[in-house]
Amino acid sequence: MPDVSACRHIDSAACPDVSQSRATSDTLRHAFTLVRDASDHEVAATASRQLRKADDFRAAVQFMVGAEFHPKAGRTTLRLANAFAVRMEKSKDGHFPFSADATGRMLGLSRRAVFHHARILRELGLIAYVEHGTRTNSQRTRHGAAWTPAHGYRGTATLFAAVAPPVWDDAMGRRIAGTGYRARPIGVTQQGRIRAIDEARRSAGRDNCRRSSCTPSLVVPQDHGHQQVGGGEKYTSRTRATGRKTTSRPTQQILPRTSPAECARQIAFAEQLQREVWWLHRCCARRLAYVLRPLFTSGWTWQSLAAELRAWGVPGYLRDPAAYVHSELDQFRRLGRLGHAQLPEREVLVDEQGTRHREMVHARQRANKLAWRSYTERLRPELRRQVAQARTAGNGGPRAEYLSWLREPEAVHLHALPLQDAHGPGGSPQEIYAARATNRPMPVRHAAPEADQGWLDQMRDEIEAKRACAVLRAELDDWEAEQAQYGAGLFRRGRRLDERESLDRPGSPCS
Repeated sequence: MPDVSACRHIDSAACPDVSQSRATSDTLRHAFTLVRDASDHEVAATASRQLRKADDFRAAVQFMVGAEFHPKAGRTTLRLANAFAVRMEKSKDGHFPFSADATGRMLGLSRRAVFHHARILRELGLIAYVEHGTRTNSQRTRHGAAWTPAHGYRGTATLFAAVAPPVWDDAMGRRIAGTGYRARPIGVTQQGRIRAIDEARRSAGRDNCRRSSCTPSLVVPQDHGHQQVGGGEKYTSRTRATGRKTTSRPTQQILPRTSPAECARQIAFAEQLQREVWWLHRCCARRLAYVLRPLFTSGWTWQSLAAELRAWGVPGYLRDPAAYVHSELDQFRRLGRLGHAQLPEREVLVDEQGTRHREMVHARQRANKLAWRSYTERLRPELRRQVAQARTAGNGGPRAEYLSWLREPEAVHLHALPLQDAHGPGGSPQEIYAARATNRPMPVRHAAPEADQGWLDQMRDEIEAKRACAVLRAELDDWEAEQAQYGAGLFRRGRRLDERESLDRPGSPCS
C-alpha cells in the first residue's frame, strides 16, 4: 500500500490510471476507472449505491484502498474515512457533514491534506455530494428582516453521503438491482455465498478462541433472581431522603383476577376452537383466549362458542382473526347485547355426563365472583329446565340448525330494514337491528310512498306516437307510388294520341 506522504509531489490529474493494467488475483480482478469528472461526484449522478451502515462503509474503503485503485490512497485516507464513518452513524440515511477545519484538528492534518484525501475518496466512488457548503450566513436567511449582528455568523457545511462503487459489490459477490444511488442488493452469487461461508467460519473460530476452555460442569451456575448492585452512594443525605419525589407511578388498571389454571384451561379451549372454526387457524391461541376471556368467565363452553363463531359471516381473508373477534365483541358490548353473565337462549348444548357443568360450578364456587352469583340467582333455574326438556326429548330426533345468538343472518337483517332513509319516522337501520337483537318492540314502519307513474305514461304516449307516424309514413309512400304510376300512364296515353294525329294529317307517309 503506497504512503501518501511519499508521493505528495505527484499531481493526481497527471498520474496515469494503472487500475486496469495492473495484474491482480482473486477478488481484485475487476476493472475500475477513477471518477475524475466532478459532475459525477453528485448523488444524482454517481454510479455508486447508498450505504447506511458505518461498517459497510469501512469495508468498502478497506477494499478500494487495499486494491490500489488510486495511486495516492493510503493510511491517511483510511483515517479520514474512519472519521466519516463515525459521523454517519448519527444519520439513518448515511449522510455526514464535512468541515475541513474541524476534521483537520481532530486528525492532526492541514486543511489542504483534508481536501486532498476527500477528493481521493470521491474519485474512488466512496462519497458523493448531497449538499455543497457555502459561506453565506444562514442566520441572516433564517431571521430575515429581524436579523441583528447579535445573531452572529453561521455558514452552511458540506453534506456527504457514504456510497459503495459497483466494483466492490462485484468483488463481494452481490447481485444488485437498479443503478446509481438508489441501487439495492437483492442477493448473492455463488462466489459471494462461498465468501460468506468462509467469513462465518473465520468469525466462529475467532469467537471460540476468546471463549473459556472450561467445560460447562465446571461453571458455577449463578442465581439471576438476586440482582448484584455495585457502586453508588452508601448513604443517602437527609435532603434527598426527605425531598419530595417529582415522579409519579402510572396508575395500574384493575383487571379481574384469573388463576394460572384457569388461564391454561382457556388457552386449551381456544386451541379447540381453532380446530373447529376454519378462519381461526391463523390466530394465536393465547391472544384468542384473552379476547374470549369474558365469555369463558360468564359460562360459555368451547362447543357453544364454536357454534356461535361458525354462524358468523366473515370476510374471505382475515389478517388478524383475534382482532376481528375483539372488534365484534366490543361492538356487541357497546350495544348492550353482551352482559357479564349472559348465556345463549336459543339453544342449549346438552352435557350428557354433566362434567362441564360440575367443573363450572366448582370453579365459580372457588372464585365466588359476581358472575357466579348472577348465574345461580337468574340463569341456573332456566338452564336446568331447558336441560331437562332436552333430555326428555331424546337424542334420536333431528337437531335444529344453530342460529347465531349474537348476530342474526344478513338476509334477515336486510329484510328487516325500513324502506325510508335513516332519518325517517320508522327509525334507522341500527335501531331496527338493535331492536331485533334485544327482542324489543320494532319501530313503526311506514309504507313507502307510491311511485310516480307519470314517466310510464309519457313513454307509452311516445310509443303510440311513433307507431302512428310509421302508419302515416307507409300510407304516404303508397299514395306517392300510385301518383307516380298514374302520371306515367297519362304520359304514355298522350304520346299515343300525338302519334295517331301525326299519321292522320295529309301529306304524311301513310296517308
